Amino acid sequence: MSVEWDAGLFCLSGVDSRIAIKKMIPNGLKPKLFLTDPPYNLGFDYGSVDDSLDIDEYHGMLHDVFQAAYDAADDDAHLFIINYPEIIGRMWSDVIEPKTKQGLPRKRKYWKFKQWITWCYPNNWPPGRTKFTRASRAIIWMTKGKPSANIKQIVQPYRNPWDRRVKEHLKNGMKGPALYDWWPQIDLCKNVSTDKVTDPRYSNQMPETLLRRIIHITTEPGDLVADPFAGTFSTVKAALHTSRLGWGCDMNQSTKVYHPTIDEYNDYYLIHHDLIKDQQLFDIDAKAEPFDFERAGITYANLRRALMTGMVSLPEKQQEYLALELDRLEIYSESGNINNLGADSSFYEQDVTTNMFRELIKSVPVDSIKGILNSHKVEFDDDCTDSKLRTMLLNLIKDILPDRGQSNKSQNNSIPNEGIERDLN
Repeated sequence: MSVEWDAGLFCLSGVDSRIAIKKMIPNGLKPKLFLTDPPYNLGFDYGSVDDSLDIDEYHGMLHDVFQAAYDAADDDAHLFIINYPEIIGRMWSDVIEPKTKQGLPRKRKYWKFKQWITWCYPNNWPPGRTKFTRASRAIIWMTKGKPSANIKQIVQPYRNPWDRRVKEHLKNGMKGPALYDWWPQIDLCKNVSTDKVTDPRYSNQMPETLLRRIIHITTEPGDLVADPFAGTFSTVKAALHTSRLGWGCDMNQSTKVYHPTIDEYNDYYLIHHDLIKDQQLFDIDAKAEPFDFERAGITYANLRRALMTGMVSLPEKQQEYLALELDRLEIYSESGNINNLGADSSFYEQDVTTNMFRELIKSVPVDSIKGILNSHKVEFDDDCTDSKLRTMLLNLIKDILPDRGQSNKSQNNSIPNEGIERDLN
C-alpha cells in the first residue's frame, strides 16, 4: 500500500458529506470510484439522521453531495448509485441529469449518465394486495471524463460449452461472456449473511459481493474508493478486502462503531494484479448458480432418471424429500401450469405424478430398488420378481408423497425446514 491507510483519516462519522468530500479526503487523494446507496427517504431507521425529508430537500441534498463528489474525483472517475427504481425515476431531472427550472441542462460540469443496471435478488416477502413483491434495485452508472472499466474481468458461465466456437474460447482461456445489464443471484444482506453487521443491526446494508463486483470492474489496486453515505462502511471494507483504499463518511455519529481497522486490508490483489488483470473470473458461489439444462446438454426427463437412480445413496429422509421435490416440479410444470389448462380434456383425470414415477422406476436398477426398500424397512422375498419390486417402490413413493386431497397447510408440513440437510448428515 503506497499510501498508509488509517481509520482515523479514512472513516468519518457525524460529519456532513458535502463538507467531508470537499475538505476531509486525506493526502490530496482523488477517488477513482464513488460507490454508494444513499438514504431512501422512506423513513428507515438511520439513528439520528432524518430519512423523511421534503422531496425537494432530499433531491437537493443528493445533488449537492454528488456535485461535491464530481469536483473531488479524479479526472477520469466513476459514480455508482444504488436505490429503488421509482426513487431513481423521481430524482432523475434533479440528481441524475439535473435540469434548470426551465428544463434545460445545467451549465456546471457534472457526472454523465452511462448505464442503468438492474440488480435482481431473491425475496421471500409475500406480495402486496395490488403489487408484485419487490426483488430488484437500480444501479445507476455515471462517469467523469473517460475512466477505464474492465467489464470482461468478471463474467458469467457459457451456456453452451459444447458448441465448437465456445470450446475454442475455453481452450484459449476464456471462461464466459461479459455480464448483462441485469445482475441476478446476488442476495440481499440478510440476518444470516456472513457479512451482515449485527452489533448493532443496521437498516439496508449492501452485500459485499455486489460492492466487490463494481470495485473490481472499475478500479485497480491502490485506487481510492469513496462512499459519502457509508452507513456500516461496507464499501470501505470491500475496498480494503480488494487491495484498494476505502474512504467513507456518514452523518450519523453512531456509525463509528462500524469503522473497519487496518487488519481488514488484504494485499493479495495488489501483489498478484499483473497475473489476474487479464483473466476472466467469476464472483458467484456455485450454490447460487441455477442448474442449466442447456449447458449440461440434458433433458429434464433424463435428470429425473439420474436422480432416481442415485437415490439409494442418500439418507432415508433425503430420499423422501427428493421424491417430494420431484413431485412438486411435476405439478408446477403440468397440472399447476396455467398455460396447460384446457389443453387436454382428460387432463384432470390423469394421475400425473404416479405416471411420472412409474416411468422413472423403469430405469432404476433392481439392486438400487432393493436398497431403497431395505432403507425404508419394506420386506420382500429373495425370489421377488423385478416387476413386483418396481410396484413396491412405486407404492412406497405414493405413501411418502402427501395426499392430493390434503390442504395446503398439511402439505407444507411435509416440506423440510431450513437446515434439514445439516440435521440429516
